[in-house]
Amino acid sequence: MEFKSVYPDFPGLVKKASICEVSNDDVPQGADGINCERYTYGQLRRTPIIPEVMERVVNSQLKQYALECNERNRCNGFQMYKVNGEYCFWGLRVGPVIKAPTLDALKEILKEDSKTAVALNNGEVTSDMIRSISYRLLRQEIGKQCNLSERDASFAIGRQLDAVPHEDESGYIYMVPNWAHKWFKHNGYASIMANELNR
Repeated sequence: MEFKSVYPDFPGLVKKASICEVSNDDVPQGADGINCERYTYGQLRRTPIIPEVMERVVNSQLKQYALECNERNRCNGFQMYKVNGEYCFWGLRVGPVIKAPTLDALKEILKEDSKTAVALNNGEVTSDMIRSISYRLLRQEIGKQCNLSERDASFAIGRQLDAVPHEDESGYIYMVPNWAHKWFKHNGYASIMANELNR
């Protein structure tokens, strides 16, 4: 199936897309004890936010995000594609989608902090420095929408939703379930931007 027919609302430029064949019987596991409940990929494709996670979501807006993700995937199930050479988590997005900073905007943000300003001047910007910025931007947006402080938004993402911010190769940031983000190893916006900034 064509990527754009499955995910017509994907905001990025699609130069090349290929479907990733994964067995529904596979059990995502590995890094940091993901999926200790041992759900199969076939189950997770249709219920990305598992019942055990849904039970601990107390914020009503966060719960709505999770319900929307599950409803989107309930009938046909999430399908993993590689878009422009990287895994695409678009179908698993949870909650708001924000535009990642452009290269020029990122430079300005990095200059605001003495440590990252030195790294920028020396061509030593790390992916972690960039992630710190983009994760903060997403936490702020979630905090605004859910009436939470940035700190509480961080806890809500990880502890309530068991999700993680994902910086898509297309230049957008959104939450995805932790099991998927850790299982499908990928590079993204942070790696691309670090390479550009350190040239």
